[in-house]
Amino acid sequence: MKRILTIAIALLTITGSVWAQKAMTPPHVMVVPDMIYCKAHGYVSNQGGMEAPDYAKAMTEDPTLHSVLVQVAQLISDRNPDIVIVDLLEAIKMTNEDAQMALANSGEQYESMEEAIIRNSEADILIKIQYDLLKNGPQYQVSYTITGTDAYTNRMFAPIEGMGAPSTSANPVVLLREAVYQNMDAFLAKVLQYYQGMVTKGRMVAFDIKVTESAGISMNSKVGDITLREFIEDFMYDNSVEGNGTERVKSGATFVQYQGVYIPLISTIRGRQRKQGAKDVAQKLINELGNKGITAEFKVRGLGKVNIFIK
Repeated sequence: MKRILTIAIALLTITGSVWAQKAMTPPHVMVVPDMIYCKAHGYVSNQGGMEAPDYAKAMTEDPTLHSVLVQVAQLISDRNPDIVIVDLLEAIKMTNEDAQMALANSGEQYESMEEAIIRNSEADILIKIQYDLLKNGPQYQVSYTITGTDAYTNRMFAPIEGMGAPSTSANPVVLLREAVYQNMDAFLAKVLQYYQGMVTKGRMVAFDIKVTESAGISMNSKVGDITLREFIEDFMYDNSVEGNGTERVKSGATFVQYQGVYIPLISTIRGRQRKQGAKDVAQKLINELGNKGITAEFKVRGLGKVNIFIK
């Protein structure tokens, strides 16, 4: 009897732990128009000579697109209510508020509008939608492509594409919902598989660390018994998943660039278990540098890139 009770308690403990982790770390996804759709319809912006999707313009000028994104988001929620849907319009609103505040404070802009929207969304995964309404005589069909994209690295995965059944309806919202419905379970299985990979292997982020001229030090300066470069190397290893990605590094006397470090998806932040991103790790580094008498600050670029300036 005692043995059965012990096993039961152990099972309850394991189940409770798994449930707590599941409840604490659901994937957050945001449904957005694909760049192909945006470019075809003129919803692009040009920043620094590079084209990027103009989500704000697309959502303002294309009510059908908004309805399509809402329908796809609803399909995802219907099939898997554990997935958290992030509203693109809300992310745009927060980005506009940030931009106004930065302008009022003469702040410098380090990221594109697209990066800022993705940062404000705090999504783990973007679901990118491309569709076309085709007409053949009195009938209509919708062709579509849906792609999962890592919000931190812009890495694409799990693309699905297809063609809806012919219909006399010319409503792309209805046609797309019917066309996507059959493939949604397989698509979400791939999305969750990718997310589970992040839970196990870590989330890939990048750091660009620079010593400014006013700092009066270099990466070869001593921090205790080791150099500043070695101090940063040790920190990155300790705050990564088994050092994965820390070997992808470029460095010089005044900079260190980590191109893709795998950080734990969950970490203890201010005494609580939370999801963490690149900015959280950057803040930890700045705090540890501060303990050594070295001042630094960081600027984010989207969710997965951080510029750190040692002053």
